[in-house]
Amino acid sequence: MAQGSSDSRAMANSGELEVIEVTAQKKSTALQSTPIAITAFTGEMFEQRGIDDLTNLQSYVPGLHIGQEQDGFKISLRGIGLQGTSSISDSGVAFYIDNNYIARPAGGSSIFYDIERIEVLRGPQGTLYGRNATGGVVNVISKGPAEYFSAQAGVSVGSRGHQELRGVLNVPINEQLSTRVSAVYTEEEGYVTNTSSAPGADDFFGTDGDTTVRGQMLWGSPETTEVLLSGTYSDLQGTGLNMVYLERNPGGPPPTQALVATIPEDPTDPLKAASDARAFNNTETASGLVRLIHNLQGNEIFFQASYLDQTTRTQQDFDGSPVDISIFNKNQDSTAKSAELRFASDDTQTLSWIVGGYYFAEDTFIFRRVRLNGLAGPGVINLPDFLLDEDGQSETLAAFGTATFAVSDEFRLSLGARHTRDEKTGTKVTRGNFGAPFPPDIPNDQYSGVAKFTENSYMLGAEWDYSEDVFMYASTSTGYKAGGFNLTSNGLPYDPEHITAYEFGIKSDLWNRKAQMNLDVFYYDYQDLQLTTLATVNNAPGQFTTNAAQSTIYGAELETQFVLNEQWRLLATFSYTEAEFDELYSTDNRDPAPVANPNDPAGLGRTDLAGNKVPYVAEHSVSLGLQYGKVLGNGGYLQAAINTLWQGDMYLREFNHPEIDKVEAYTKTDATLGYAFPGDKLSLTLFATNLENDVQKSNVYVSPGFLGQSATTAYTKPRTLGMRVDYRFGE
Repeated sequence: MAQGSSDSRAMANSGELEVIEVTAQKKSTALQSTPIAITAFTGEMFEQRGIDDLTNLQSYVPGLHIGQEQDGFKISLRGIGLQGTSSISDSGVAFYIDNNYIARPAGGSSIFYDIERIEVLRGPQGTLYGRNATGGVVNVISKGPAEYFSAQAGVSVGSRGHQELRGVLNVPINEQLSTRVSAVYTEEEGYVTNTSSAPGADDFFGTDGDTTVRGQMLWGSPETTEVLLSGTYSDLQGTGLNMVYLERNPGGPPPTQALVATIPEDPTDPLKAASDARAFNNTETASGLVRLIHNLQGNEIFFQASYLDQTTRTQQDFDGSPVDISIFNKNQDSTAKSAELRFASDDTQTLSWIVGGYYFAEDTFIFRRVRLNGLAGPGVINLPDFLLDEDGQSETLAAFGTATFAVSDEFRLSLGARHTRDEKTGTKVTRGNFGAPFPPDIPNDQYSGVAKFTENSYMLGAEWDYSEDVFMYASTSTGYKAGGFNLTSNGLPYDPEHITAYEFGIKSDLWNRKAQMNLDVFYYDYQDLQLTTLATVNNAPGQFTTNAAQSTIYGAELETQFVLNEQWRLLATFSYTEAEFDELYSTDNRDPAPVANPNDPAGLGRTDLAGNKVPYVAEHSVSLGLQYGKVLGNGGYLQAAINTLWQGDMYLREFNHPEIDKVEAYTKTDATLGYAFPGDKLSLTLFATNLENDVQKSNVYVSPGFLGQSATTAYTKPRTLGMRVDYRFGE
């Protein structure tokens, strides 16, 4: 908070809203003159609003939902962006850290330290960001090396034994070379209490110690050439994920069904569990990038290459009970490399443009093991394991370009296009199936195990400076997410997603930047939405992805800020989203009368779900925030903020089951109170999130058929209270 408090103090004295620069269009522009529905936060804003991890963003970004499944988290914007967990599945919302695409994001909390800002772009960004941005983009931008010496150290304590140590050291070597190192270490007990006394059983959704270290070196000058070298290492030691059963449908081999029948009644408190198995969710990530920016008489050459290696180790009690029935292990090893080269013209010209090329390749190996017990004869027996190896590769090559022509000083037209070539390959090997016959492996005679796609995306836009304070824009754009094949089940292919979006927006800074009102209206024509369901295919459990033929999504989002006086600021957002399936046949084994459908090659049984709501987006949401900042007579700075989100009903799956999929309307309130001592070196902040102490389902996962296909969920974090202290050295 120390650095941020200086900025807040300046804004409080001026009584104006700050100007935020963003790079959403691959170039630096002011947020209020960027023709995209975008919410941006500076690092200071995170501290003001008490945002301490990725899930907290949901209270501040319209249409954003973040859930977790197994070893990763899922991001959705306006109902678009979910993904499966196979080695060739993709998210529809692209997640970036420092312009580096992260295909399989895991963890998520440690990245929020020492950042410059976070940009959330809503709507398809296919032209500049490619196939994984049908729903939008989340871009985390770190603070880079500065030309002056500075250092910061901090400590936090809070609920559930939360402890955090953090530090930053920025050292300029000379006029051309600067370095920066940041580190954070966190421990916290889980917020789901495990009442089991079994050895190794621990509370869920905590950490035994998360460590992240980032080092950067910047050489050169922005007037000529800059070269950035950056490396990050992260070791996250999670205490495991809990599976709360929303229903229990006994299934699997007869001995297993007999043992499932002995499970006692589940805890009624969603934040209590009775799981006998040791659980963990560990992620180790190492990444590096090199970036070169060369200024050529106002034009810019940009090149960035990156490499990422990520290992996750997950263990879950799949029966979620004190009875020793089933344990699930997933080990995932993923490597990814990417490169982007682009050329950008001087923006002061009548015609400005960006052209570039992009390459991305990923290789992911997943080992899955399910241990299963049963009841037969005199007692418990151990069934043979289910063992599945999965190896998938994805490769993308793209060329893109945008051009903006200034028809006049106030009116501009834009055109963008991207050509993408995608290839996915994969194999699976089943080495055990509870003693049952092995299902066919992939590739096999059903499908070759190779999928190739070629796609052209475009964008047409218009911008109008209606006045000095009012900016208007309109656009039509397309987005695309590559198809694939059902690698973990029957190998059958599924089609790419396609979206055509129409948007109109107004951004305004009124009354000498004392009020800001941004409105975005959108309409999506969404074709072949990819939906993933867990099903038993070919005598074995696996993920089955199919396409929803057509969906329509439309709505409006209003984001506002008001400077009431030099001390008080009001923030308010409102979103309305109507999202439903126009045509969809999908699988639900609980439906008593599935509709026969010739488009059912797997023979799973299909249900007509046309008219159902698209998951992970509420029809209405409202957010209200109030901020206070005042310079005291002794030179200290007092700062306070409170924010309340009200979100309407929404569903977590396409089936819209009222008992399983529905999340009832709720409110969530966060608050902070901070004081920066005179001189802005030392600061103290008290924070509270989810003051209501109300929790909601965040995701629905259907347990595999060897236990009976039953819906399970995980719940969001309850009330969290804490205090942080920061001390800043140097400038």
